[in-house]
Amino acid sequence: MINITAQELETILTTIDKALAMHDAWREQIQRTLSCKLPPRDADMADDAHHQCAFGHWFYSPSNAHLRNLPSFKKIEAMHQVMHGHARELCIRLKGHWPITPKEYDPYIDQVADFRAELITLRQKVSETLQKIDPHTGAYSGTFILSDLEREQIQKKAEGKAYSLLMLRFDLFDINQTHGRAKGDDILRASIMGIRDTLDAGERVYRYAGAEFVICLPGKDATEAHKTKEHLLEIISQTVEAALGSSAASLNIHYAITDLDPETYIEQLINQAERAIYTVKI
Repeated sequence: MINITAQELETILTTIDKALAMHDAWREQIQRTLSCKLPPRDADMADDAHHQCAFGHWFYSPSNAHLRNLPSFKKIEAMHQVMHGHARELCIRLKGHWPITPKEYDPYIDQVADFRAELITLRQKVSETLQKIDPHTGAYSGTFILSDLEREQIQKKAEGKAYSLLMLRFDLFDINQTHGRAKGDDILRASIMGIRDTLDAGERVYRYAGAEFVICLPGKDATEAHKTKEHLLEIISQTVEAALGSSAASLNIHYAITDLDPETYIEQLINQAERAIYTVKI
């Protein structure tokens, strides 16, 4: 799943449920029209019929522009348009009193089923991802890091591509003592959000334990991982500055970089990184 907050995922789940309800209502209406040979609605015969149904009105509203940019919803959009194209052809034939044969009907009914199945599949993926999100920081929960990285090890062994792990541990003691734990939590949360927003596609951040995070960098060797680390430290520094201004409180960041060795247990890799950890002061 893409880097996205738990709140955004919950909103998408609600959105998909609405989409399923709209789709089911439209499907029943079309089916009733075809079965009872009722006059088709003008909206169902329009060239832009996919804009005219309840789902289309909702989907193409300005408030959903961000959804239309997501690859999963782009696929759903294309399937929705094709489905309406088939329905439009059936309605035109019905209005013209022309026979509707399996040649015209089967592609429509198949697309109706495929569209609904795609919505359900997307809902399952979003729901599974939501269960993996740490609600406090928006990072993936450390509960899943071992199983996820074991799969990545198998893929690395098969493909031989570079893969680095970057560990970051936030030492919030000074900030917590000076400004309170709530301010420290806010800085931690904002820092991880900034990290998530800047990661490349396929890169993920896990909350391993407490204020310790593991960032997965597929395709990056140690040199590239160090460049990523420097960029992320800049983001964290900007976050701290925005939160504290000219305050004297500081934040220590402990970091380590290790290769995802396919022949080494994940726990061993992380332990090795922790023993070789370095510190920078923000």
